[in-house]
Amino acid sequence: MRYFTIPRIKKWCERKDISNLIDALNSKDSEIRKASILCLGTFGDAVALESLEFVLKHDPDTFVRINAQNAINNIYKIGKDSRIKLEPYNHKNIAYQVNIS
Repeated sequence: MRYFTIPRIKKWCERKDISNLIDALNSKDSEIRKASILCLGTFGDAVALESLEFVLKHDPDTFVRINAQNAINNIYKIGKDSRIKLEPYNHKNIAYQVNIS
């Protein structure tokens, strides 16, 4: 198991390192989980939705679950998905091609 700290969470938040922030949701420390959730909610990126929904249903800490619900709501409000990339496409009738990675 990885060792998570609040300074690491802060650094990952500044870098928008969604992968490490999602990993931090597995921490035994509820403060680490809350910090990670708060950060993920500010990005509004749908990549984190599945993990946050799992936390919402299964985390033993009420405040972690409340923060997960708030983060989920914010992601739906902002509504972006970093897995979807619009790329210019050279075709008469199509301006962009959608690639999902």
